[in-house]
Amino acid sequence: MENKFIITLPSSLFPFRHDQLSHLQYRNYSMLNVFESITDEQREAVMRLWNRNGLLTDQDAAWQRSSEVCYFITETRTGQLIGVNTLYPGKIVASGPTLFLNRMFIDPQHRNSRLSIIATGMMLCFAKTALSDRGILGVGNVNENSKLSRPGMRKIFTRWGYQFKGTLSGQDVWRFDFDRISIQTN
Repeated sequence: MENKFIITLPSSLFPFRHDQLSHLQYRNYSMLNVFESITDEQREAVMRLWNRNGLLTDQDAAWQRSSEVCYFITETRTGQLIGVNTLYPGKIVASGPTLFLNRMFIDPQHRNSRLSIIATGMMLCFAKTALSDRGILGVGNVNENSKLSRPGMRKIFTRWGYQFKGTLSGQDVWRFDFDRISIQTN
């Protein structure tokens, strides 16, 4: 029998059960983990989401990046894809450690702080429980959206357990170390 466990992030705002990391219903949204198992049909839906919002106009780059999707976020009522987050190994700076780098996009009409909090928490917990055995110690973010540099958002990132590492080309750089996540077995 598999042990069930609760995963708690430093903020304690969003503890997850291990079984929720593959699929979670949250209010009017469904979050499905497709990390390294995304189908071509799902990748095409990701490209439509990005095209609809004027992101990644280079179709070859968009197709490549669609393979990095970790969570596929759909609106339950319509089944429409409204957001994704990506996760891929890389370095923020050449001399730095290899981290799992993360990006997230949610359709503007579906943005609310709880949805992004839940999606971020799920990604961090999934990375810790499923990917930390790959020798990578954490997740890095280079926040391309300037709204994420506002003082209130910086407080939220700190509360989530991220450490501010400075700026790179005017963009905030954050790091979340896996050892900041606790796992409690039932």
